[in-house]
Amino acid sequence: MVGHQKQLDFLEAARANGRMGHAYIFSGPEKIGKKTVAVEWVSRVVGMPLRQTSAHPDFLFLSSLFDSKTGKTAREITVDQIRGLIAKLALKPVRGKYKTAIIDRAELMNGEAQNCLLKTLEEPPGDAILILVASDATRLFETVRSRCQTVKFDFLPKSQMEELFRDWREKNKLGAAKIEDKEIIKLAAGRPGRLIDFLENKDEMEKWRAAAEEFARIAAGELPEKFAYAKKITDAENPEMDLNEIIEIWQYHFRNLLLELLKTTPVSGFERVGSFLEQKGSDPFREFELGKSKEKASGYSPVKIAAILKKIQTLDFELRATNASPRLSVENFLLGL
Repeated sequence: MVGHQKQLDFLEAARANGRMGHAYIFSGPEKIGKKTVAVEWVSRVVGMPLRQTSAHPDFLFLSSLFDSKTGKTAREITVDQIRGLIAKLALKPVRGKYKTAIIDRAELMNGEAQNCLLKTLEEPPGDAILILVASDATRLFETVRSRCQTVKFDFLPKSQMEELFRDWREKNKLGAAKIEDKEIIKLAAGRPGRLIDFLENKDEMEKWRAAAEEFARIAAGELPEKFAYAKKITDAENPEMDLNEIIEIWQYHFRNLLLELLKTTPVSGFERVGSFLEQKGSDPFREFELGKSKEKASGYSPVKIAAILKKIQTLDFELRATNASPRLSVENFLLGL
């Protein structure tokens, strides 16, 4: 396993000292490796290697159900799913000391489901360990969050992404990487799950590359192009990409611009965007060298890009947590570029 060693060390120390919490929230961006770490650590707790599909009497894995009508996964985790999980967690362990459960994309639990889970979090079974994997933990009730220990995950640095890339090629008995193959690492932008997706499905990578190039063109385009783009990507029947993925591509675009600018921005320019870069942990977008300032064709300053990235975060939350019109919200964002 590559990356997130600090998080694993923390969890292993708690296990070794007999101080494991009854509930954790693994919080961080999509495709960052949260679920992989959760399964790895639970494997150590139960004493045998697991996958999310493993049939083990002391391990439960819950996620949103597949909707056969739409051909997509459901947008919510329901109260009936949580009730079923709680009933199984209440049973005594069969092979080890603990019953364990992982709820993937826990932020999809609807209000009724969260309230149902809250009762278990308030009076947890003594031999149960529950992990909520969430890309947007703010969508979980405060009462839920306050009863869990939060373990935060961040982007992997370039060196670890390259290590993961090499390991995957060796495992699949491929030769030396080609120069163009290494572009995959850049496009994955510190997300190991995304890197594996690209390596296992080159069509997926090409789709993301095309979407990134399209947004770069739209960001510098005229208003009619921006309005047409907003209409296209917010169409519920859009067959190309999910809106959440498109927003991730916007982040990728502006973080790359910020990285390029910071390579040639003097220290005073870096200090002005310090609040944006204060987050702790590894972040590939912080790997830069400061040099002499020079003009950039993008027309954006580091401060402007930092502000745009914050707007993207706000927009993402707005679209996930409110009933705001996606098209109107996207149009307002694009007008501010």
